[in-house]
Amino acid sequence: MSAGSSATELIFFITSVIIAMSVVGALFMNVESITGASTISSKTLTEQLKTDITIINDPRIIYYSGGNYSFYVKNTGTQELVTDYVTVLLDGKMIPETDLNKTVDGSQTWKTGDVLIIKAKVTLSTGDHNLRIITQNGIEDTFPFTI
Repeated sequence: MSAGSSATELIFFITSVIIAMSVVGALFMNVESITGASTISSKTLTEQLKTDITIINDPRIIYYSGGNYSFYVKNTGTQELVTDYVTVLLDGKMIPETDLNKTVDGSQTWKTGDVLIIKAKVTLSTGDHNLRIITQNGIEDTFPFTI
């Protein structure tokens, strides 16, 4: 065996170590990315499992006063919600925030057991309608009613 053959083997060994470290680095980055996505996904799922709402209006009697229909939604989950991120759909159309007044005892935080009062400035014809309330994390309740 000559010195040239030892130098060649050393170069091959160093090259294989560098390639192995590159592969390990790439795999580590992928595993880290998957772990981060799993953490975010589990936090979102936990929030969704803690969230529940129920529209508690009487479907035969919808309160109407001053050009506004009033809807009552109770937070029946264990997660506090923010009223700014509640979306209201009426007959499949989103009601703009400018036509809504959402209150919970004068607070922006919608705590467990509290009732959110939504006053919607809309024009409804006589007949069947469908109200859909969606929270910030996608939990919703649907309420069919008749005017």
